[in-house]
Amino acid sequence: MPKAKPAIFAAIHVGSEMLSLQIVEYTSLTNYKVIEEANKRVRLGEETFKNKKIPFPVVTEICEILKGFKRLMDGYGVKNYTVQATTAVREAENQAYFLDQVYIKTGLKINVVDMPQEIYTKFTSILHTLQEAKDINSSEGILFVDISSGGLGITYMRDGVLKYQQNLHVGVIRIKEDFKRNQRSSSHFGDSLTEFIASTIGPVKSALAREEVKYLVLSGTETELVLHMLGKHAQKDELVFMTVTQFKEFYDRIRTLNLTQIRKLYKIEEASVEFVWPTIILYQQLLNLVTATEIVITPDRFIDGMKALYIARSTTPKSIKSWQGLLISLVHSIGERYCYDSKHAVQVEKIALAIFDALEKSHGLDDHTRLLLRAACILHDVGKYICLRSHSLYSYKLIVSTDILGFSNRDKELIALAAYYHSHLLFETQKKDSPQVERADIPTVAKMAAILRLADAMDRSYLQKIKKCRVEIKGETLLIQASSDKDLTLEEWTFANKAGFFEEVFGLEPILTRVNG
Repeated sequence: MPKAKPAIFAAIHVGSEMLSLQIVEYTSLTNYKVIEEANKRVRLGEETFKNKKIPFPVVTEICEILKGFKRLMDGYGVKNYTVQATTAVREAENQAYFLDQVYIKTGLKINVVDMPQEIYTKFTSILHTLQEAKDINSSEGILFVDISSGGLGITYMRDGVLKYQQNLHVGVIRIKEDFKRNQRSSSHFGDSLTEFIASTIGPVKSALAREEVKYLVLSGTETELVLHMLGKHAQKDELVFMTVTQFKEFYDRIRTLNLTQIRKLYKIEEASVEFVWPTIILYQQLLNLVTATEIVITPDRFIDGMKALYIARSTTPKSIKSWQGLLISLVHSIGERYCYDSKHAVQVEKIALAIFDALEKSHGLDDHTRLLLRAACILHDVGKYICLRSHSLYSYKLIVSTDILGFSNRDKELIALAAYYHSHLLFETQKKDSPQVERADIPTVAKMAAILRLADAMDRSYLQKIKKCRVEIKGETLLIQASSDKDLTLEEWTFANKAGFFEEVFGLEPILTRVNG
């Protein structure tokens, strides 16, 4: 069999400190080659975090760099590409003007990713790197810590399950900008910065207090600086290992030094030395969160995650399903935080997916909507943690206010709306005191909510009476055969009460029948 011809694509990351380009030839996630790479430093994050706006000279500089990237792409005949921006652009008050100027001057459309998406994108690359290296036992506790210029992502995994995830607005440049120049040069700066970081990440320590962590996996913009100071030199795409004891000894050696002494001792450029203390103290405080014994530093950058996701979606759907499974494990962990009924959530999810899969091809439903529906099924009752009487409203509020790795703000809104409207009818004219649905999203929310209503009705007793169900479309009806040896009277009555909304949304009459299971 002849080998598949490599495809080609380009990834561009508009980061807070760097504009990066990779042009890649690939046939699969394990068989690719970077054929062109370019990186250009910009002061985007420093300017944005300080003034909340991207100055016009920086816009001009970025456009010129992107024009150069585009010429490189044209030279390789690149047709497929993605351009993504992270923290600095995401937080700029003049974001819309910036994106418009870039498009007018370069023809490139930039997708601005939310923080949970940003952390997830990089996480997929790190996870792939660890799996390929086979140097870490994934059944043991791993705390992934991604430190960017403007954010901090903390993700805890054990036994192949995501148990905890939190994103914080604490990054290296952001920390630096929180203190004035004279404060940074003060002899008290190190102690003050330690207290500042400790107070910021304190709630994370409480959440992880009982968790067992063996590996602290660090990634981020300043890892090369730390490795240089530690006298470690990583090859490209190589993991670097060190013990926690080694890092603590290093920290004790430099904690009494000022920035001038550090710059001279470690031969660090003046432009980089101000990032030393925020980075080192942040690492030291992260070690106080858990009792890890080994530190792993990965070379993965956000652009590597962009590459991994693109190639996996094009060639390796198995990897995408595996990563989605991890996201769903985190959704269950969030449910546990709010004392959800796990057996009911799993039962509703199982029934809802059976209905979804029967409808998918003929009713405009895609794989991403399926993922959102799974999350909505798992979290639809979490509002009971706050109030039983108005639980659907509080489910909505909890979902939209919780960071969920890999889900954008819009994704969370759709999940939360489906959870709310599984208990309330959704009409084109919405009540003022109800969560509002954008007109363009009404069909998607209505379909998710209608499926969730039926699935929830089929476990109304919360006793998981139905062992399995077979779903098929026949003419104008959706036939559901539920296998059970229990009395389903309550489920049948509730199903009949909920069927009208489903029929209105899908144009199919749902019919539930029990068969001996």
